[in-house]
Amino acid sequence: MVERTLHVLMIGWEWPPSHSGGLGVHVFELCQELARMGHRITFLLPFEGARTEIPGVSFRTPHDAGSTPYPGAYEIHGSPSGGWGDDDIDRFNRWIAGLPDDGYDILHAHDWFGAVGAARLAHRLSLPFVLTVHSTEYDRSLGHPWKQILAREQTGIDRADRVIAVSRHLKSQLVRQYRAAPDKVRVVYNAVRPSERLSAVTGGRKVVLYLGRLAAMKGVDTFLRAAARVAPAVPDALFVVAGEGPEFPRLLALAAHLNLSEQVMFLGRVTDEERTTLLTSTSVFVLPSVVEPFGIAALEAMAAGVPAIVSKTSGVAEITNSVFTVDFWDIDEFASRISELLAYPALRHTMGEAGRVSATREGWEERAIQTVGVYFELVTRGRR
Repeated sequence: MVERTLHVLMIGWEWPPSHSGGLGVHVFELCQELARMGHRITFLLPFEGARTEIPGVSFRTPHDAGSTPYPGAYEIHGSPSGGWGDDDIDRFNRWIAGLPDDGYDILHAHDWFGAVGAARLAHRLSLPFVLTVHSTEYDRSLGHPWKQILAREQTGIDRADRVIAVSRHLKSQLVRQYRAAPDKVRVVYNAVRPSERLSAVTGGRKVVLYLGRLAAMKGVDTFLRAAARVAPAVPDALFVVAGEGPEFPRLLALAAHLNLSEQVMFLGRVTDEERTTLLTSTSVFVLPSVVEPFGIAALEAMAAGVPAIVSKTSGVAEITNSVFTVDFWDIDEFASRISELLAYPALRHTMGEAGRVSATREGWEERAIQTVGVYFELVTRGRR
């Protein structure tokens, strides 16, 4: 690898503490490690607001140039919401495309939101362009993609010099459904930082946790239906759903229909501190996604020593054999695995420790090194 520091222009749509999913965690941790390595990052966001600062990372938004404030906040994933429409997204991408050359070495965009503007800016400034795909519109919509988002994804994938996928499963989809050339797609997994195991704060109840967005692709209804099978035999079990999203009203109604009112708790959005407390005081973590390009919450649970049950479609299953994997549709098998882990403390401990070792074997430092390796595949050629 060439020994030099880079000025990276990075584009995302969320940043801690205001983030709703794995993308926000990924960009924060990646930028933190890149900055530690001596690289300089200018990060583009569509929004003003509170930001967790990192030395070596500066931020720019359209508001810096006096642009009309954008509607909504950080609820964009999957489809424009919170007041966002195509005109707002186009305006953000036009702002990106018109940015001046401030000595950037490489441009790195995350997902579809700023992909079109990134492609135009990279072409205008002759910059190498990397696109990280965290999930696709096919997955988020369960096969019924919004055409406008699909077109933006396709533009980014077509125009990028390198595409980073967060799992082999996702790479396969990019090659198959987006016609990406296999030799330009690299796989760089997510990672986590180890969490200290805390004493339980749940009054002695055994907590079974789902943590993530309440979206159709996440299969939270399977979690609730499995809970309904387990609950009668384990009266001290508490099934916790943490997160928010469009499926909330339907899931709340389903929980009532399943007579789970006494054993299920919906927490809504949780802070990073609450998230850590949940993950480190949970008995069993469940991720029953219909499709899951990676599943960073499962990896976080494993890092905290919590045994995890994930669907076979989850990308996290590619990097560990220390989880139970279940077909996303198999409610009875999810229920059986949950019951097994709740019934046998020794199994919970053994599986939790194995998962912790597996989850923390490689961290964000290794992922940043791999990402920089992708950068230098392009930067060593000089500007295109």
